[in-house]
Amino acid sequence: MSLAERILSVVWLGAATLMFAASLGMPDASVRVFLDNASWSLAFWLSAYWAWRGWVKAPPGQRTVHTGLLLFALLVAVGQMVWNLQVALDWNPFPAPADAFFLLGGPLLAATVIRATFTRLSRDRAYPAALDFGGAVLAALAFTLVVYLPAEGVRSLAVGAVLVLYPAGFLTAAGVTALAIPTVGVRVTRSHLLVLAGLLGYGLSWMHWNLMVIGGQLQSGMWFNASFSLSAVALGWGARWLGFDTAEDADFRRRCDRVMNYVPLVSMTLAAITLVLLFLAPEGRAGVQALVLACCLLVLLLAALRQTIVVSLLNRLRTAEAAVLRNEEELYRVAHFDALTGLPNRRYFEDALERAVAEAARDTQGANRRVALLLIDLDHFKSVNETYGHRVGDALLSEVGQRITQLLAGQGLVSRLANDQFTVMLLRPASRTDLAQLAATLLEGLAQPWELSEVGAQYMGASLGISLFPDDSANSVELVRHAHSALHAAKSAARGSYRFYIEEFTEVTRSRLELRRRLHSALERGEFTLVYQPQLDQQRHTVGAEALLRWSVDGKAVPPDEFIPLAEEGGLIVPIGLWVFEAACQQVAQWRAGGWQVPVISVNVSTIQMREPGFAQALLALTARHGVPPAGLVLEITESQLLDESLYGIALDLKNAGFGLSIDDFGTGHSSLIKLRRLPVGELKIDKIFVRDIVHDVNDREICATVNALARTLGLEVVAEGVETQEQFELLVRMGCQRFQGWLFAPALTPALLAERWLQRAEAGEAATAGSVAPDGA
Repeated sequence: MSLAERILSVVWLGAATLMFAASLGMPDASVRVFLDNASWSLAFWLSAYWAWRGWVKAPPGQRTVHTGLLLFALLVAVGQMVWNLQVALDWNPFPAPADAFFLLGGPLLAATVIRATFTRLSRDRAYPAALDFGGAVLAALAFTLVVYLPAEGVRSLAVGAVLVLYPAGFLTAAGVTALAIPTVGVRVTRSHLLVLAGLLGYGLSWMHWNLMVIGGQLQSGMWFNASFSLSAVALGWGARWLGFDTAEDADFRRRCDRVMNYVPLVSMTLAAITLVLLFLAPEGRAGVQALVLACCLLVLLLAALRQTIVVSLLNRLRTAEAAVLRNEEELYRVAHFDALTGLPNRRYFEDALERAVAEAARDTQGANRRVALLLIDLDHFKSVNETYGHRVGDALLSEVGQRITQLLAGQGLVSRLANDQFTVMLLRPASRTDLAQLAATLLEGLAQPWELSEVGAQYMGASLGISLFPDDSANSVELVRHAHSALHAAKSAARGSYRFYIEEFTEVTRSRLELRRRLHSALERGEFTLVYQPQLDQQRHTVGAEALLRWSVDGKAVPPDEFIPLAEEGGLIVPIGLWVFEAACQQVAQWRAGGWQVPVISVNVSTIQMREPGFAQALLALTARHGVPPAGLVLEITESQLLDESLYGIALDLKNAGFGLSIDDFGTGHSSLIKLRRLPVGELKIDKIFVRDIVHDVNDREICATVNALARTLGLEVVAEGVETQEQFELLVRMGCQRFQGWLFAPALTPALLAERWLQRAEAGEAATAGSVAPDGA
């Protein structure tokens, strides 16, 4: 409160007090009446001023209650001014015009408090609270009427109405204000008590005033007259500092709820007492008796309705609780079991593993306190999803879970750790030999063909990593991490195998993490270079070249099959792939500017790159920047990637943009003739694994011959990779292969060596053609 407000309040209050004190000892009755009215006027307007200051300072969310208090105080103050006018005119009827203002304040305040209260309640709580409010107010009103109204009756209906409305208005305002506090969980402060005291003081003062008017006992200059001023000061000062903040303390809110649960009982008790007093009262107040009786019956009815709603709510809660209990097992299953396979999920597995390791660690005297973890990962599962869709992949995962469970025959805990990773936890395994036999059994069982209804028989092997506690790990976290290291070693060495954890695997993992870290800054450091391996025709003339990405870290070359997967996993393949493409375009432009005749160049692109928005437009922009025609560039896409249905449209956009398209590593995917015929490609590249043993292996020879025949039928060119001997070259020529690439002719060369050894000088005015780039090794 500011200093000016304090001074004004003290002066105002002092003036009202002096006026009242002067009225007590003044002999002249007319002067006492003047001083009484002056004292009341000052007190009522001071109350209105404080209520206004409270309204100004109140937060927006609490303005409703303060608005009601301000309106109440203003109506009382205006009513007093009307009363002063009546006194000045010596016109004092009962009821009087001033009564209309005095009586209007209580209902308005009650309405604003009810609004502020019920906007904070949910529907389930609002109905019982409304019944509590109504029952309590009616019970208090009925009791008041019995003890308040004169026994001899009233002379007119208007007088009776005013006599009833005074307690009805003020006690209703006081009752709903008092009930609002526990209903919404507001902590009681001195301000709340002052407001309640002011309302009750107003109500009781006017009730006694009216009775004195009827009985002819009213006098000016009485001590009783100060009750109006005191009520006004209490209400105004309370309104000045009143807060209506809801408490956040859960215990306090529960205590408030318990208080509200007793309100119907208190209301019914008060109504019962009122009925007893009513029947003991003398006759002659039939109208009042009917009103009081109606109020009491309404109290009982509202209490019954309230209890009915509460019972209904309790029944709903019991029904909900029963449903929760019935579904508890299902909820637990949803939280701890995989929805697809029905196996325990990662959360269940981690909890069970931690408990098992902790128990084994405590069992220091046990002869065998080991915990074994077998981590199983399917080989090439991603290609199944890309080729046949996730529905087939989900069906395969479900069958994998069933097959692992059957193969274990009750041994250990099987769970699904991630997408295509499963775990087996074994307690107290007999020996590493037994674990090795079990791992071999699992891998052999998973390597058997899978009969999938939509695609027929499929072959899907797995790799397996094994770690043991306490042999390899000190806790459950290390046990899982070391199993992952062993699994990675198994997949790197030879898929379809298992590995036990050794410390060397951790070093490999750390090295892999370091490579991933260095890879993020490799482009900025300029650590990437491009080399080119020529492609020749049957007469050994240069007809193309493949650009290959190389990376050196601290002067040491990193194999592409190590860093390319890391780039794809980390999302770096997109900027790296664009750099490779632009570097190849720039090199083609440099060759042409140097007078070299540039053949077709090949570029490998990954699925991740192709899915980037505007991929074709980005490549066209790079070719335009360096003046290289798109027709001179061939984009190599692996077979499994290109067969993805979602990439058909992107491949067609690249073809329409002018780029040549080639299927890389043909024969290692899951091609079908129908899909192959639809692809907008002009070239197939036979994977080097088929070329390597073509001289000695009849099956590889037949595969290469079939690919060449198929390519001729579809009008496609064939490029054979990995040609290393003259015998391989001659066999491929007889099969009809048109283009060749491999160490028989040349390794990957720097741009200068390629131009010097394999390119020809362009004739004057002749346009050079463009070529292709791949971010992986030949």
